Amino acid sequence: MTSLNLLPAVRRLGLALLLGTTALTATAVPLADMRLEDLLPMAPDFRTELKLNANQTTLWQQVEGKSRQLLRERKARRERLQAAVTQGLQAPRLELRDLLAGMDNESTVSLAEEKQLREWWLSVNDALDEHQRQMVAQFIAGQMARVMDAAVPHSESRGAPGGEHGGRKGGKGGMGGAGVSMGSGGAGMTLPGN
Repeated sequence: MTSLNLLPAVRRLGLALLLGTTALTATAVPLADMRLEDLLPMAPDFRTELKLNANQTTLWQQVEGKSRQLLRERKARRERLQAAVTQGLQAPRLELRDLLAGMDNESTVSLAEEKQLREWWLSVNDALDEHQRQMVAQFIAGQMARVMDAAVPHSESRGAPGGEHGGRKGGKGGMGGAGVSMGSGGAGMTLPGN
């Protein structure tokens, strides 16, 4: 085989390795599937429901603003990483270590950001009264239920014994398939085909 014939095979191997590093994000539990990016649009309405006092409102607005800024910066950083990975995969001499180093760094930074976001929002929760905390708990429980419902395949959520796999006969059942996400904590990438 010539080196030109090996290039597509090396790229496929590179894609497999990159995808393999993010497989853990695809098996997340429903709580881990909840993303702040999805919850923040609901924040103004939910804040109104909580009937916050002036101090609570100020704290909420500060934390919400910092959270939105962090998420904007994360999105821009991940777009740069995505472009670098895409460009790296087009290079004549593919160096997987360089590509994986960027993804490892993104995972580390994202993990620290997640911890910071939790601390910010826990400070808001600490400022709430008991009734408001109960409302937050009910809100989170409702969101978890929606995430779980969205994760269950359509035929299973209705309890249909038939469907494509005939009620588990000949099929894997459950939530099959592994996806790659750029959810809140993981550093998964959407990679181009070769």
